[in-house]
Amino acid sequence: MKSVQWIFVPILVVASSLTLLYPNFAERELELAVRKEFKELPEETRKEVLSNFAERWKTDYNPKSDWQIEPDPNVFPDQDYYLVKGRFITSAKINQLSQENQELILEPKNKLRPTWVEEYIFGGRPLAIRLGLDLQGGMRVVLKGDFDDYTSKLKDSYTKEIEELTRKKSDASLSEKERKEAQDKLKEIESYFELTPSRKLAELEKAKLIIDNRLTNQNLTEPQVRIQKDQDSIEVSLPGVSNSSQILDIIRNTETVEYRLREPSDSNANSRGTYHDAIELEEMKLMNDGRREETEIVKFQNIVKQKLGKDEQDKFLAAMEKKYNIPEKYKLYVKWSRANNPKASLLPREFVVLERAISLDGKDMRNARESYDQNRLSYYVSFSLTSQGAEKFFDITSKNVGRQLAIVWGDKVISDPVIRSPIAGGNAQIDGEFGQKEATDLANVISEGALPIPLNVLEMRFIGPTLGIESIEVGLKAVLLGFALVIVFMLIIYRLSGLVADIALLVNVIVLMALLSLMGFTLTLPGFAGIILTVGMAVDANVIIYERIKEELASGKHVSAAVAQGFDNAFWTIMDSNVTTLISGILMIKLGNGPIKGFAITLCWGIITSLFTSLFLSRMIMDLLVNKFGVRKLRIGFKKLESKNV
Repeated sequence: MKSVQWIFVPILVVASSLTLLYPNFAERELELAVRKEFKELPEETRKEVLSNFAERWKTDYNPKSDWQIEPDPNVFPDQDYYLVKGRFITSAKINQLSQENQELILEPKNKLRPTWVEEYIFGGRPLAIRLGLDLQGGMRVVLKGDFDDYTSKLKDSYTKEIEELTRKKSDASLSEKERKEAQDKLKEIESYFELTPSRKLAELEKAKLIIDNRLTNQNLTEPQVRIQKDQDSIEVSLPGVSNSSQILDIIRNTETVEYRLREPSDSNANSRGTYHDAIELEEMKLMNDGRREETEIVKFQNIVKQKLGKDEQDKFLAAMEKKYNIPEKYKLYVKWSRANNPKASLLPREFVVLERAISLDGKDMRNARESYDQNRLSYYVSFSLTSQGAEKFFDITSKNVGRQLAIVWGDKVISDPVIRSPIAGGNAQIDGEFGQKEATDLANVISEGALPIPLNVLEMRFIGPTLGIESIEVGLKAVLLGFALVIVFMLIIYRLSGLVADIALLVNVIVLMALLSLMGFTLTLPGFAGIILTVGMAVDANVIIYERIKEELASGKHVSAAVAQGFDNAFWTIMDSNVTTLISGILMIKLGNGPIKGFAITLCWGIITSLFTSLFLSRMIMDLLVNKFGVRKLRIGFKKLESKNV
């Protein structure tokens, strides 16, 4: 092995690893955003809030005065944030500051400034290793299933079938047998709307699985999701999230993708439906009179811009349905678009009246993916249909040529193309003037599936570390003590060779931690255990190699040949033993969850880094010692061995 030519490899690896680890130990800057509305509070209230914040800053948040904050917490900042400087600013600490000072701090706007490594090398992507719920705390959320809303949605999906069966049941022209079959089928469908405890539990299990998948996609490797049967709710523990509001929105997202037919137009060529035309006529009158701000669409846009929430939007639409006497068969929606400007915001632009019955829903779609349209300079989402979905889609498009088929994402109509001809083949796409993020979100909704039931927040609170700071200290002490004992043991038994093994061990730990940092890994106590085990196992390969070298030297070989032969003879033994352990670890990652998965991830990466340091780095250093620096004597065990054939 030509060690001199290859010496740049470990140097590059160590330098890269230290660069990756830099954000974990560097001084960080946190922009702690303040609410603009805080200035509008009475002066006494503001003073009281700031005083409480300043007191807690000294006693709870920064008791050791490790961090600095500008300006002083007693003073409202001239900028839109307080600037906090210090090391080891964890996500849980940011959450704690936000949750306990909600009148002052605006959590969604908090920003941990990237270090130069994150900014210039990784484009702002955070690299610091996150600590799990058992080490740093996090958010605990209890979400209660809204089964009334679920039942209402379920009835919508059977509207057409119920209407048809009700007609058949009362149709005197049909035989008694046919009317009886229709009545029995109607009773069967109505039984679907009766939610027994077992039915509720089944829906909660489905929701739990989807939440698990969503949290995994947010790089939370060890979220805890449990069903609370007695409350019909799901408990979610979020370890050290940096933006609990954003994660909470992702968890609760019940948006679906549905196809619904628009109300049929009348004989007038310019008509888009009786109720739509009535709304449009009223809006045009106000616009022509110069009263744009009084139009319904502008009022609805203001509700959206002011972020008054979905409940206010639903109330507004319900009032409009009553005002224009829209029958139960139809439902009022709003179409969102960018007003022919690709860079404009996606806003509600037009009211549309759709059939309440769902023609096609997310259960009929799969394999969604976003793509870019070069001609329209926007993204679209293509997907395939299940066999049943393809039949339904062909049936809908065959029977409704000339009508508009609206695509509803959540509560937004994003497209309503005219059906020109029957569509077969099982493939379709959604065009909606999407940006990349919107197209990705829509594709994820189709691929992952929407929550089967709406979830309301029953309880949300911040949790401190379940095992406390002592757990971190004990874990670090265990790693350092194990590391020190291994180093001492190797130096006593193997002397110079042991020093080589210790260097390899140190590089092993540095590279392992750098990989975990690059992965955005969430470290928990089981993960700590995997690292400790890696430290203990990392020298196994070196021990095997040195014992083989010892045998070669004892047989009278030159030290250079003995070193080369020792590494060669030990190679497959080391590979076999580590690969079998690696296979077990991979199975634990695939089949396990929670603590098991965290332990297995650190173990598997530890095996990979150990193979690199023992088979490559150790060999390179030993080659340099015997071939470049002229080492002729090696103490392995308690016996000094030297070359006999110099």
